[in-house]
Amino acid sequence: MKKTLLFLFTFLFFANSDAQNIFKDDFSTYTINQELSGQGPWSNSPIFPNVGIGACLPLSASEPCFGTKVIGQSVSYPSYGSSINSILLGPVQDGVARAITPIVAGGDLYLGLVLNITSAPTTAGSPVDFLRVINSDATQVTYRLLVRDAGFGYNVGIRKGASNNATVYTGSLFNYGENVLVILKYSHLNGPDDDIVSAFINPIFGDGEPANPNITNADGFDQSGAIDRVAFRMNYNVAASMPTGVLGLVSTSTTWEGLSFLPLGVNLFEANNVTISSVLENGQLQISSKNIMNNVQMKLYSTTGALLEQKMVNIPTGNSPIELVSKLSSGLYIVQLYDESGEKSSFKIITK
Repeated sequence: MKKTLLFLFTFLFFANSDAQNIFKDDFSTYTINQELSGQGPWSNSPIFPNVGIGACLPLSASEPCFGTKVIGQSVSYPSYGSSINSILLGPVQDGVARAITPIVAGGDLYLGLVLNITSAPTTAGSPVDFLRVINSDATQVTYRLLVRDAGFGYNVGIRKGASNNATVYTGSLFNYGENVLVILKYSHLNGPDDDIVSAFINPIFGDGEPANPNITNADGFDQSGAIDRVAFRMNYNVAASMPTGVLGLVSTSTTWEGLSFLPLGVNLFEANNVTISSVLENGQLQISSKNIMNNVQMKLYSTTGALLEQKMVNIPTGNSPIELVSKLSSGLYIVQLYDESGEKSSFKIITK
């Protein structure tokens, strides 16, 4: 039986389409000048749905607390994304969080966000974390993000696990009042205290993950478990310990490429003049190429990341069929091709 294959997208923007995004939130659909808690999946409830991190701590009993607000300040970063809204960053606000679903209990977890810092605490002010990634035990934090003033700019810091663990700061300074992309990577390893948190600051995002992060930190016991929450800890009541500014474009993924907010588009493999027909005929995928391509590795995935088929193929010039062993039901699938140099091309197809 013939099944029609329609191109949902011709090619992906990146050369990697096994990108497994967990969530992306640009805050663009939320009401500005209102609390983030209660909008979308964000909550400041420490009880149900158990994603919050506690109520605001006022400076004194007579002073009010305010919830973290969505504001109409835009943030953007090349090849990563842009948004008309962001959220306020500062002290004496409610902590607010959202669940990571599915829970991440192994492998790598990437978290990206754009910061625009207007002030940062000094070392004497004892900087505290304003972002926490938390595991399923409400008392344990997997890793934290901090900033501290450095005179003509600020440093970005990361800390693993407990609050008394060492914080590693960047040697480089970043400018106040500018959009800065921060990508945090948490790598689960096999030992009890060898997990690594890394930070990439202002990378050329479209070029893929850099070989070397700006900073790494493996200090302390692995309080990883099952990572299930991203929380913004704005509820600290020592103003001198908290930065001010805005943040936005928050994304989590199990791959670097999956963090992007940009729409899908053309990727580099199109330069090889390879196209794929819109019809799967008798279980065969029709490929047309203007170049001879030998020893091409082909992989077929479901959208859940399950590898359905893998084989080595030679692609001659002109039209040629690739027979698929897998029986594809209606739905979305991902095909990846690796040429002899290891360059990867990915695209999505949908069967009806």
